Formats: sequence, structure tokens, C-alpha cells
Amino acid sequence: MNEENVTEKLFLQIKSIRTSSNAFVMKIKEGDVIIAIDGEVINKSYEDLSKELGEIKEKKVITLLRDEIFFNTFVYGPLGVICENITSDQKPELKSLNINDHFQKDEFYTLFEVFKKRGNVAILLNTMPSILASIAPPLWMLQNRLWTYFCITIIFYFCLFMVSPWLFFIGWILKSWYVGNSQIDLLRFFYRLNNYRLSLIFCSKNEKEAQEIARKFDDKVDFDYSYLEPAISED
Repeated sequence: MNEENVTEKLFLQIKSIRTSSNAFVMKIKEGDVIIAIDGEVINKSYEDLSKELGEIKEKKVITLLRDEIFFNTFVYGPLGVICENITSDQKPELKSLNINDHFQKDEFYTLFEVFKKRGNVAILLNTMPSILASIAPPLWMLQNRLWTYFCITIIFYFCLFMVSPWLFFIGWILKSWYVGNSQIDLLRFFYRLNNYRLSLIFCSKNEKEAQEIARKFDDKVDFDYSYLEPAISED
């Protein structure tokens, strides 16, 4: 009985991360604690977990603990990390762990990325593709404030229309196809072009919850069209 209790309190803490591994791309950090996969609390060695992740055929949700904050993100295969065992005595947050407080199996989760630059300005990127990008690329560009790309696109459409309305129609279809399929990569490119840096990746049920999670990691971060109260700045 005592041995079972000890086993139940063991968790996997990430000790090191290989460059270019899945964990590196997912912005997982050393010191993060692996809590659960799809709501099932991990109670196995990392070798067994890695084997399980290597056999998955679709994305799963991994629950992690970082700096006293629980969060979820998608995992697509082995993490590429080295782990060590820790007990709940080393992390007080784990003593009263109830995984249902941090992950609900019946909920739909969306992946979000937080891009930051100097100061407290941040952009929350919802990686769920928008149908608007495939129907009306200029409106999608206005919605995401891609001013340079919008101006270039309008000039492109104008030139095509002056040559032939049919050519304009074909150009609109091709542009819609390209933007619809590449919209997330386009947004990432323009954020980096404007000196924003990817700082955090996680999944949540909606944008409001995503902003709340980002604020937990950085209590001074602010977003445009924020659901949250303005962050308290230090004067």
C-alpha cells in the first residue's frame, strides 16, 4: 500500500530539451512537469511515455505545470527531452491535483501562440484558420491589420482588372486559395517582420481563456481587443 502511494505521487519533470525537437518547437521549457495526456495522469517512465507518443496517429493534449501554472498544449509525437522523476512533495501544487480542473475531455481546444516584443505589447494568434481568408483576402488582411500586404494586394487586383475582368476573377480565385491555405504562416511572418517574438504556445477553449492564461505567465502583458482589465504597469 505504501509503495502504491509513493508511485501515485511520481511525476516527470523535464531536465533537458534537444534542439529542434518537438518540445523545442512547442516552446516547452526545462523544469516543466508533465502531468497528463488527454486527461489521463501520467504514471509511467518517460521511456514508456515516449513510446506511447511515438505511436499516436493524431494530436493529443498534454497537460503541463510551469511556475505554479497548469496549461495544455497539443503534442504530435515524442517530445525529445530527458526527464527525471519528482514527487508531489517537491511541487506543492501537485498534492491536491484534480486533472478535471485543468482539462475537460468533452471540450474543443484550439492552439494559441503568443507573440511579444519589447514592452508589454503582445499578439495572441488563434491558429484556427479563418474562412474569411479563403473568401475575401483583402477583408481578412484588414481584420488582421496587414496594411502592407493589403496595399500590395489591392494594386495587384487593380492591375488585373484593368487588363481583363476575367483575369481579375482568376486572380481572385488563386489569391483566395493561396491566402486561405497559408494564412497562419503569413501572420507569423508579418509578426516576426515587425519584431514580435514567439514566446508561448498553448491550447485553450476560447480566446478569453487564452488571454487569461497568457496573463498568468506575464501579469503585465496586454492585447488589442482584450477581454481582460488593462495590466497594471509599474511607474
